[in-house]
Amino acid sequence: MVGERPLCSHCSSRAVFLDRESGAHLCSRHLKESVEERVLSRLMQEESLPDILGVAFSGGKDSTALLAALAALKDKIPSRLIALTVDEGISGYREDTIRHAKEVCNKLGVEHRIICFTGLFGRSLDEFMKNSNRKACTVCGILRRRSLEVLAEQEGVRLIATGHNQDDHAQTTLMNAFSADIKKVFAGSGSTSRFARRIKPFTAVSEREVTLYAILSDLFMDLPECPYAGEALRGEVRGLLNRFEQEHPGSMRNLARAEEGIRERLKGKIQYTPMETCKICGWPGSGEICQVCILLDKH
Repeated sequence: MVGERPLCSHCSSRAVFLDRESGAHLCSRHLKESVEERVLSRLMQEESLPDILGVAFSGGKDSTALLAALAALKDKIPSRLIALTVDEGISGYREDTIRHAKEVCNKLGVEHRIICFTGLFGRSLDEFMKNSNRKACTVCGILRRRSLEVLAEQEGVRLIATGHNQDDHAQTTLMNAFSADIKKVFAGSGSTSRFARRIKPFTAVSEREVTLYAILSDLFMDLPECPYAGEALRGEVRGLLNRFEQEHPGSMRNLARAEEGIRERLKGKIQYTPMETCKICGWPGSGEICQVCILLDKH
């Protein structure tokens, strides 16, 4: 019958997803299994998983889907999950995502910890941006990273899973190429005696699959977009790549794989400038005064 949904390539159930690159159709069960298998495969690439696995959990669709997938794999991984949420203090936006984050953690039975800009830095992001000529995404990125590091240290977390998906990975690859900074390929992949290391279990999972996974897990909520998001270069790159993917299926997957190839070939060859200790707050940074203290005007 015209308009009838095709069947799953692996069973007789109705398909909910088409991989345009391979032509495979997947039903709800096989789509979720496929996502979980790729997440588990990425986790198993680690030499060993810690007793506690932190999940950077904003409450948005990507981190919600990741937390759900990790919770579904709890019998296959040795780590206890703990969701780590940073409340930046963005009026009209963060209230809804924080509420959703709490509901998801309760439903999945995952421990949840929240840290706030106001408690850590004395001001919300909205307050930081009053009469400021700096880009909100830059300010937020610096303060959010520190907040997550502090929260991870408080909870004894040495490995943090983030919800960056394959589309994000491809966008970052292109942005790194635009900036011509090869060292950015390795950002967050190293570790110091103080920082928790980052892992991205969704790097082989497309944004469409991540969204579907959240919907099929009955955890998706149509939340407002961050009001500052439009300022970011990433938004322009996302639009460009989405158009290219539509015309050339598999482009994002190939870009993500290309960065992985670069990472593997350059492993051990990138020389980093040793981190210094900020003379004001004592936190490790790239100079005598860290970016957080500069933002807080403590220099």
